[in-house]
Amino acid sequence: MFVRYYSNLWRNLQVILFGFLISAGSIAQGESSFNVTSASFTMQDGLLLLNSTIEIELPQYINKAIDQGFAVPLMFEVEVLEYSPYWFDKKLLSLKQQYQLHFLPMLSSYAIFDVNANERLYFNSRQQAVRHLKVVYAYPMFDISNINQSGLAYVRIRSGIDVDELPLPLKSSSLWDNDWELESDWFEWDIAPSQ
Repeated sequence: MFVRYYSNLWRNLQVILFGFLISAGSIAQGESSFNVTSASFTMQDGLLLLNSTIEIELPQYINKAIDQGFAVPLMFEVEVLEYSPYWFDKKLLSLKQQYQLHFLPMLSSYAIFDVNANERLYFNSRQQAVRHLKVVYAYPMFDISNINQSGLAYVRIRSGIDVDELPLPLKSSSLWDNDWELESDWFEWDIAPSQ
């Protein structure tokens, strides 16, 4: 009798745990927050300008942190690499573009601080601010003379939360969901030697 009781208890716990894992997985999949859908370079006076489109759907806990005044660090990274047939691809250049998105209660507005350019833009809503980050147009990236490639090269870009720059309360507080390591997959495209 004792064995049957614990066997049933164990089976019930397994069913509950399995259900929890399934629901947690579906929540995580539903909150895929960043996706680079297109990216390319144009060139002007020897400078490579980035054009890209990024899908951004911030989870509720991040929106809550922004609305409560925390500066949430966002970023996109761009790398230029040269193909290597025998070893890891050689990184020629890399750049991280950093932003901070936060709410200013005294102004009743949302601000995006462009860390690299040291500029701040203001928006009436969080949705408008996030929409601004979704399209990158003619953003100056690299001087073409700095790319000394001997073979075929490619570029890759990804976007997400810059976890290295998260405020300490967001990293450590149990009040927040701890899954702040949200970033897109790398989006890649080839770069011609003449470019």
